[in-house]
Amino acid sequence: MKRVVPWLVALAGFAFDIAAFWPGQMSFDSAYTWWQARGGATTDIAPPVLIYLWRLCDAIVQGPGLVFALHLVLFWSGLALLADALVATRWRSALLMLVVALTPVTWLLRAHVWTDVGLFSALVFIAGALAQAHSTQRRVWIVAALPALFYAGAVRFNALPAVLPFAIWIGWLVARSRIRVALVAAAVFFGSASFAAIVNAQVDRHVPLWTATAEWDLAAISVATGEMLLPPFMIGPGLDVDELSRAFRHWSNVPMLQNTTHGMRDPFTDDYTPEQLATLRAAWIDAMRAHPRAWLVQKKRQIVALLDVHEADWPRELVYVDDEVQYRDNPPVARNRSALHIALMSAADRLRTTRWLAGWPYLLVGLVALPFAWRRRAELAGIVALAVLASAWLYLVPMLPIAAAELRYLGWPCVASVLAAALVAFVPRAFGDGPARLASKQEGTSR
Repeated sequence: MKRVVPWLVALAGFAFDIAAFWPGQMSFDSAYTWWQARGGATTDIAPPVLIYLWRLCDAIVQGPGLVFALHLVLFWSGLALLADALVATRWRSALLMLVVALTPVTWLLRAHVWTDVGLFSALVFIAGALAQAHSTQRRVWIVAALPALFYAGAVRFNALPAVLPFAIWIGWLVARSRIRVALVAAAVFFGSASFAAIVNAQVDRHVPLWTATAEWDLAAISVATGEMLLPPFMIGPGLDVDELSRAFRHWSNVPMLQNTTHGMRDPFTDDYTPEQLATLRAAWIDAMRAHPRAWLVQKKRQIVALLDVHEADWPRELVYVDDEVQYRDNPPVARNRSALHIALMSAADRLRTTRWLAGWPYLLVGLVALPFAWRRRAELAGIVALAVLASAWLYLVPMLPIAAAELRYLGWPCVASVLAAALVAFVPRAFGDGPARLASKQEGTSR
């Protein structure tokens, strides 16, 4: 009965999500991805692996529903695999899964068809599959984890660091010596990177993504210094610093693109000439060198906006989107109007400006769990906790200086932090002589 409980909880959780959020909430980014999947000109503004997955799903069931369901399957089956591999009692299994799944950030983000949700769902599944491989010493679970690992590495442009701890774990499971562990881990990691590069190369139009960060930084420094530092081709004729300062916000670059009278260039809409890219890059670097304090102040405000409580007058869409946004000729998608959905969205609106939907409390929970996980590093629970925490922070730290204050960017760090804390809290202490490897079992069998 103990082994059935995680799967009953997973089935109930999946059914709950389907009832509450089907067919999955779509923001502009989601709608644009679907439009590309339906045959529109593809770009790499967002990772194109979701475009191609959605294209396959759309051939079966038109709309966001099947992609939404696939992400849910990864998430809930990953939790069930973890509970089955780690927890000795039924109530602990259920509690572990529900604590991770029902924290506000997790359930609210899970409602959306976003790459961020695909990332944390795939990583939860990888953790569960590798925990099964570790506890059962069956290679089939490593094989099951690899497609999810490749998907996770490709579904966000900054996701490759997040898969590195899992690649190392796979190396540990299948190899005996440190050199072989490193070789296997490198093969898995670079295989994931190669898959992402191959998929990203298939799009019709490639877009340099750094231009958005450059434009936002230059605007911030211009407002701080009173000197227009943006190149002329990035702003509309007649735009001055006063007008820019009225539209500029430290928590997102979107308001300044939409709310100036004379206009600013959308960094992704039109192609740049090589000369324009060189000019923009030089202006960006020169501004940071000439005004390091202004640049650092903007970075600090930007990071605080991402991690802290969102202000009431900030757009709700920075936290969640309760909509089915339509883009161009996409077919209309009916919104979920069930009583359950309305109740959950009302709760989300009440929580939007509280610490329940801020990133730093979740990250703090993970940091508190870290020393306990380290003390249990010879146990499977400790290994899983350390792996997910390492993955979360490798993903988070490079993103901090460039991300807008959108909660979805913190999806995996928040989920991983809660998961690590739940593991050290609910998984009983195990006694043994250290973690087993698949290689060790096979060596012993051959003797």
